[in-house]
Amino acid sequence: MTIKQLIEKYSSDRKHYLTNKYNETLLRSDFLDPFFELIGWDIKNNAGKTTNEREVILEEALKANASEHSKKPDYSFRLFSERKFFLEAKKPCVAIEANNDTAKQVRRYGFTAKLKISVLSNFEYLIIYDTSVKVDEADNYNKALIKKYHYTEYESKFEEIKKLLGKDAVYSGAFDNEWQTIENKLNQYSIDTLFLQQFNEWRKLLGSEIYNHNPKIKEQDLNDIVQSYLNRILFLRVCEDRNLEDYQTLLKFANSSDFNALIKKFEQADKRYNSGLFDQLLKDKIVENISSAFWIIIKQLYYPESPYSFSVFSSDILGSIYEIFLSEKLTVQNATVELVKKPENIDRDIVTTPTFIIYDILRNTVLQKCKDKTDKQILKLKFADIACGSGAFLLELFQLLNDILIDYYLKADKTKLIQTNINTYKLPFKIKRELLLNCVYGVDKDYNAVEAAKFGLLLKLLEDENTSSTNTSKPVLPDLSNNIFFGNSLLNPTQVEKKNQTEINPFDFSKLRFDVIIGNPPYMKSEDMKNITPLELPLYKANYASAYKQFDKYFLFLEQGINLLNDDGVLGYIVPSKFTKVGAGKKLREELATKGHLHSIVSFGANQIFADKTTYTCLLILNKTPQKTFQYAEIKSLKSWKVREPEAVKYASKKTKELDNEVWVLVPPELTNAYNKIVAKSSTLIDLVGSENIFNGIQTSANDIYIFIPTKKDAKHYHFSKKGIDYKIEQAITRPYFQTSSGEDNLNTYRTFKPNARVIYPYQNTKKGVEIISLTDIQKKYPLTFNYLQKHKAILSNPKRDIKPEPATKDEWHRFGRQQGLNISDKKEKIILGVLSSGDKYAIDNYGTLFTSGGTAGYCAITMPDKFDYSTYYIQAILNSKYVEWFVILTGEIFRGSYFARGTKVLNNLPIRKIDFANAKEKALHDKIVETQKELISIQDQIDLNAGNKRNLTPLQGQFEREKANLEKLLAKLYDLGDDDLLIPLIKELYEAN
Repeated sequence: MTIKQLIEKYSSDRKHYLTNKYNETLLRSDFLDPFFELIGWDIKNNAGKTTNEREVILEEALKANASEHSKKPDYSFRLFSERKFFLEAKKPCVAIEANNDTAKQVRRYGFTAKLKISVLSNFEYLIIYDTSVKVDEADNYNKALIKKYHYTEYESKFEEIKKLLGKDAVYSGAFDNEWQTIENKLNQYSIDTLFLQQFNEWRKLLGSEIYNHNPKIKEQDLNDIVQSYLNRILFLRVCEDRNLEDYQTLLKFANSSDFNALIKKFEQADKRYNSGLFDQLLKDKIVENISSAFWIIIKQLYYPESPYSFSVFSSDILGSIYEIFLSEKLTVQNATVELVKKPENIDRDIVTTPTFIIYDILRNTVLQKCKDKTDKQILKLKFADIACGSGAFLLELFQLLNDILIDYYLKADKTKLIQTNINTYKLPFKIKRELLLNCVYGVDKDYNAVEAAKFGLLLKLLEDENTSSTNTSKPVLPDLSNNIFFGNSLLNPTQVEKKNQTEINPFDFSKLRFDVIIGNPPYMKSEDMKNITPLELPLYKANYASAYKQFDKYFLFLEQGINLLNDDGVLGYIVPSKFTKVGAGKKLREELATKGHLHSIVSFGANQIFADKTTYTCLLILNKTPQKTFQYAEIKSLKSWKVREPEAVKYASKKTKELDNEVWVLVPPELTNAYNKIVAKSSTLIDLVGSENIFNGIQTSANDIYIFIPTKKDAKHYHFSKKGIDYKIEQAITRPYFQTSSGEDNLNTYRTFKPNARVIYPYQNTKKGVEIISLTDIQKKYPLTFNYLQKHKAILSNPKRDIKPEPATKDEWHRFGRQQGLNISDKKEKIILGVLSSGDKYAIDNYGTLFTSGGTAGYCAITMPDKFDYSTYYIQAILNSKYVEWFVILTGEIFRGSYFARGTKVLNNLPIRKIDFANAKEKALHDKIVETQKELISIQDQIDLNAGNKRNLTPLQGQFEREKANLEKLLAKLYDLGDDDLLIPLIKELYEAN
């Protein structure tokens, strides 16, 4: 059927369709199903996609005894398992084009499910609403309306509708681009932010009333009781919208302030559900004095005060709200109950794992593990998240296992399933319950997170259920205390002293092993562990091979995860990718590579996965069984990867034994050829110039005192000012110095370098090498400097300066903090570069300039050996080229702002294209590159001189660009990579891509 025929069918009998006799069920099958099939959607799943990735979810028709509020949208249109928009159907006699209630209903659905848009249609009209806008009682049908089409426009506007709502639009990523502006609004007004805000208000309100009634209550008890009450109320409220409880039961209690009825309801719920949710009644001694807080909270959970529809309030949204909710706690300050960040979260934001990442990890672990297994085999498998937080991974895990079993029974035994619509089935509640108890496990060290995870899973279990479907189970809900545990996953009781057991709360895994472990483990530097959990840090160092140098907590979770797997178990995590490069990751790399645990690494490069957080991450899949090879891929476009475009992920198979523990060089498949060609034609920098010619700078450990910028100079002295005091010292005891600058005196490959400061240098060359000038000699030869140093003796002789090696005498307090880099000033021509920098940062120094070393904030340098055929300008051009910059990106640690660390460890191994100086052509090419490099520096100097003079600047800039293009051609000729050259992006693109 064409769109034209569909419209004609409707027009021919429109009068009948607009009567009350024509119902919604017929409308769906006669018109809406075919209409959405015409724009590409497989409404009835004729293609037989798996239940978890079915394109459209159809809701079962509303049962006669069900409340209108327990209704779900008629259609959910999805990208794999992610909901993208709802369609709510109304029979044609309902005038949706002017009906406030139907508009608000579909908007509440979309808003609660955190969707950008949703659709309302009776076929007479098709209306698209912006569902990022909060629904208010006074809203009319025009509020948040984006598009409205009459059926007479469907043919002429067919391509437009298809572009906005069609299957191809969703599965190509065009849908997200189309509604991008709404996506930006979603972050400001979404259900997470609003509900979290409301939740926190409730916490303070309830906490204050409990505290006022019992001022001696412990802070921990206050938090636990408040969370317990909120869970109970929210649970019962969600059950009402899911037709498991009578609608507005709680509201009736609130409107009549019937406290006894509320208590009775809690008691009944305890008997009916018996899940541990309601079992604290005796312990927390609920009293009538705090009932007013309950009535306020309950009223705010119903329309019109609540903009939510709890029938579509998905557990994953609740999970992400809880994740942030749990980063704060109630505390009493000046007799007032306030919310504050928990100590472990003070300096960091809690970030929730995006659902698309969870799906992908589950697809590559859980789905693979269940492949070709029977229901009995699946129900024996154990899946866990050992840092589960509020259970985001566990909720999606449970959903996927549920869908896997449905697909199994569809082939093996359809009688086990309950049919809810055309080609749509669900598991009986009993099997769902068994699945949850047998297969889903979680551990977390935060008690409230554990309670939240249990709560979310119980609500998930009740999705799509009602009173009759759950009646066979007595009690309805299972007790999850043997599935979701409160404890520290990284330490077991034998590793912790008795006196620290309560505080550390070690967890005993001795009887638990898992088939799959999934999750997003905590990222925490060892420095933070030292401050936040000082008792734990030494225990980690004693019990984990990966607890090496400045390790991160996620290293330990990877190691522990492997330990807890069964022999054929699989682990899937999202983790920062820096473990492949940083020095602290050496032991972890060793552990993973030598034992062959690597299955696959998917790097996201600079694509940011976590909202408002700069973290460079990768998906890591590990196998317990040793593997000889693993797969590696880099994601260039996150959007393409999300919609699974065939070209979005290209894997390269790599041999595990070829990994070097010092750093893992992971080359994507399309660039492997280019990488091998460059390596074959090059020598590493360290082999070419020698280790003694690659060095770090000086470390004075008192830069404020030693380094100064002269205000003037006379024949023998420099004048400068420090903290408002003027000084004069002898020139001869100083050396040129470079200090960090972002001005025209910054380091630049194409600019003549000049030092921008001076450093007091109390050293001299002797036959033994570089030695300290004694204070006696300084007093004789440099009296002004001696007086200056004496004035600062208190600081320079302070033990906190930690001079190494320790001074031989007490009169060497004027030494630099470290002995490194003292002979730099003898080396006239050298290349200086910042350790943490992006391209164009290799400057040639001819002044014997000193500079500071010190981690990623410092500088290092390269000098050329004596009798060396290569020009410094050639080495400079090669280091600055896109070829070598790409190697920096492959081996250097990435930092915020797309900066890569290029310390001596990285520099040593950079490939420098070898020149055969006996070959006239190669020598000529070397000389031409040197000449061009010098010319570029000369032009840049002219550009700097003419800053502000547009008449002169324009031709100079054109000249520079032409010369730069010429250099790039010469370099391309030198490397001779053929078509592979085009695959290596230019420096600017490298940083944008990474």
